[in-house]
Amino acid sequence: AVVSTQSTGDPRIADDLSKKAEIFNPREVFKLFIKAVFYVGKGKQSRPYAHLFEASLQNKDSEKLRRIRNIWGSGRGIVSLHVFSNTIAEEAFTREAAMISCIGLKKLSNEKKGEYYGVSRSWPESKRKGVGLSLLYKAHLTLINEGHREIKQCDVVKS
Repeated sequence: AVVSTQSTGDPRIADDLSKKAEIFNPREVFKLFIKAVFYVGKGKQSRPYAHLFEASLQNKDSEKLRRIRNIWGSGRGIVSLHVFSNTIAEEAFTREAAMISCIGLKKLSNEKKGEYYGVSRSWPESKRKGVGLSLLYKAHLTLINEGHREIKQCDVVKS
């Protein structure tokens, strides 16, 4: 199975980071990226898109689904950034947990803080946050370099 780490962001907050990166202080651009992220997930196969499909059905409710619907309601789309592909599940879960630790569960729509595997289970919280910060920084560089595509509600196929 293809496993990646995925973050979902609000384009109303971090609109066109590629252009902002050319004129803003790099620290401010990174802060905007972090502020825009509202969900971090393992990202196995089509799972990230399953959240969008759930939001389009309107029959379930959660903070994550409300955020997605709110963004769609504003006429914008969801930015789903897939990074760190082709990793084993335990590594993807650890990366997910580290990024959640860095941003803070209260600032995200994730319901759980994530799980650490292997040697990372014994890491102090400061190291976990540091690893998460590094991963998020790499993710933000990916977004700046590759740009983003907004996934609007009309892009989600209802079947």
